[in-house]
Amino acid sequence: MFRGWNCGKRSRCCAAEGENGRGPALPLADAPAGKRLKVACLGGGRQFCARMASMGIYPGVEMELLCSSGGSPCLVRVHGGTLSLGAGLSREILVVPEI
Repeated sequence: MFRGWNCGKRSRCCAAEGENGRGPALPLADAPAGKRLKVACLGGGRQFCARMASMGIYPGVEMELLCSSGGSPCLVRVHGGTLSLGAGLSREILVVPEI
């Protein structure tokens, strides 16, 4: 599940190089609601990556953005459960549209 992560001394946890291929990644906070998305990168450090992974959010996972409106919390459905993510967290999660 976590194979190919680049979480060493960098300040982000990203999927292995070349896995994206779906255009530029954008913050989850700026993604259109009602769309299926794939996590491309987590912008925080190792502790942030571990926290997100404990909730089932890690590079390569598919999620559905249920509700998002700028600076307020957003709702996502991931692995069959619904999570509410604050505005600060949702800005650190970079996603690409799922095809």
